[in-house]
Amino acid sequence: MNRWIFVLCCVVFLGHYSRAGESLLYCVRTGEMKESQVLPRTDIFAVNPETGKQRLAFSDARSEFLLLPGSDAQVDVVAAGGRIFARGMDRKLYTNGHWDNPAALYELSTNGSGKARKLFEIQPEATMGSNIRMLFISPTGAKIGYIRISKGKPYLFLHETSTGRLLRKIDLTDDVSDLSVTTIGWTPDGERLFFTLDRTDEDDNWMEPGSLMGSYVMKEDGSGRLRVAPEAEMHPSRPGLNSNSAFSAVLLGALPDGRYLVRDLQTGPPSAHPGTYVYIMDTATKVQKTLRVDVPGELYPFRLSRSGSELAIVATERKSDAAEGLTNTKTLWVFDLESGKERKLLSFTAKQDGSKWMGLVGWLGNR
Repeated sequence: MNRWIFVLCCVVFLGHYSRAGESLLYCVRTGEMKESQVLPRTDIFAVNPETGKQRLAFSDARSEFLLLPGSDAQVDVVAAGGRIFARGMDRKLYTNGHWDNPAALYELSTNGSGKARKLFEIQPEATMGSNIRMLFISPTGAKIGYIRISKGKPYLFLHETSTGRLLRKIDLTDDVSDLSVTTIGWTPDGERLFFTLDRTDEDDNWMEPGSLMGSYVMKEDGSGRLRVAPEAEMHPSRPGLNSNSAFSAVLLGALPDGRYLVRDLQTGPPSAHPGTYVYIMDTATKVQKTLRVDVPGELYPFRLSRSGSELAIVATERKSDAAEGLTNTKTLWVFDLESGKERKLLSFTAKQDGSKWMGLVGWLGNR
């Protein structure tokens, strides 16, 4: 059993935020054969984080379009403000090699009816299809963003969700030519963006003078970019452990009180408890509160609730069995950031051939 240590800077008081009406969303994808090709099916479930009760929020089983497959690192479904949005494709155009066909962004119903509204189409890019990555949503669900390669250059696109209208198209070439955007999202006020730049070159590391690896905030038009803190300060120092200079600390979210939720990978001997550290960072204070929680498996992804009071995490255990072959067991956990207490909501086991897969979407509601 791996030991995971969560580091919370200062004492976080979030009890004054209402917890009513917010549920956690996860999706299950399965593949079914039809006319010599595999058609994915996606079901999205809403689970009450307090009771564990769940309901079907959306399924594309009877829709004219299907939601496109994702991965642990990229789930093309997001939720905020009581609304769900996802990337999908017309079933008539889908083939196993679907990347040359146009896709679209949809707003999905949340009542299990399977109804949806198309926001806008994403035309395919030569050799890359309708590529988008890092789909993210504003706290109220009023704006949606993503990164896309267009004519060989990386761009950040921001759209209005009520009409699908394009609000911004920002050229990121100078910022990410040698780096990659690891996470991106809106601050709780919906006015600024936060993001982390990590390496793409194995020879790069954040300790090099002038390295752009690190975490930033900026205005929606791309101006006013500032580091959250010097990268060296983003990595907590623990006895017997070292931060990996090849990887940035990664912003997981921003809290309503102005602090940031961050994760960092620490290495060292087993006696020092190496692993993933998650902590709340206040750039004005150095006080830290440490919680130790035994959670087996690799932790990823993370989804912070809008209130900033709870963090959802999927822990994945990979096993090899003579009868079942390679399997993944994913366990969905919710951590209370004030008390540090965890709740195990559900476990999901699937073979690693991709025929069945679970992903974490986010939080539904206005908590």
